[in-house]
Amino acid sequence: MNVVSAQQAPQPRASTRPSGSRPVATVQDLMLAMVDPSSDVVFEAVSTTISIRGQETKTPKNDHEWAVVRNNALTLVEAGNLLMMPGRRIASPASMAAADALAEESTSVAEKASAIELTPDQIAKLVASDRATWIARAQDRATWIARAQELVAAATRALNATEKKDAEALLDSGDAIDAACEHCHLKYWYPKNKK
Repeated sequence: MNVVSAQQAPQPRASTRPSGSRPVATVQDLMLAMVDPSSDVVFEAVSTTISIRGQETKTPKNDHEWAVVRNNALTLVEAGNLLMMPGRRIASPASMAAADALAEESTSVAEKASAIELTPDQIAKLVASDRATWIARAQDRATWIARAQELVAAATRALNATEKKDAEALLDSGDAIDAACEHCHLKYWYPKNKK
C-alpha cells in the first residue's frame, strides 16, 4: 500500500494592525489636483492641427518635454492606485469649494450638469468603503476597483510610451485614458447621461 502525504502551506493571517496609510485627499481632490491636470498634459502632448497653413503635428521634441509628459503619466498611474485605497471620502466641503472656484462652466452648463450628475453623497453610497456596506454593495465596490484599475492600465500605457518616446503609442494611450475615465464617470458621476 502506498501512502502519499501532502501538507498545505500555512495560510497567511490577516493583519490586525493598521497599515499606517490614511487617505487625506477626497476623490474630488484627486481629480482636481492629479487626474485633471495630468490627463490634460498627456492628451495635449500629441496632436495634429489642419488649417489653411497646412498640417501641423505636435509631439514632445526633446528629453525635457518627454520627461514632463512622463511625470504626468506617472501621476495618473498613482492617482488610479490612490482611488482604490479604502476609506477615501468622495468629497468634502473644502474639495467642493475648490471645485467651484476652479470651475470654468457657465451657470447654464452647471444647471444642465446638475440634472445628470450625482451628488457626492450619492456617489459615496455606490462606493461605500466601510466593511458592512462593502458586503452589501460588493458589486459596486468591485466595479469601482475595476474602473480604477482600468485607469492604471491606460496610464501605464502612456508611461511606457513616454519611456520609449513613442508619440503614436502616446496618442493611442490617450484614447485608452479617456475611455477609462468615461467608463467610471458614466457609472459614478453622471449615470443619468447614458446614451
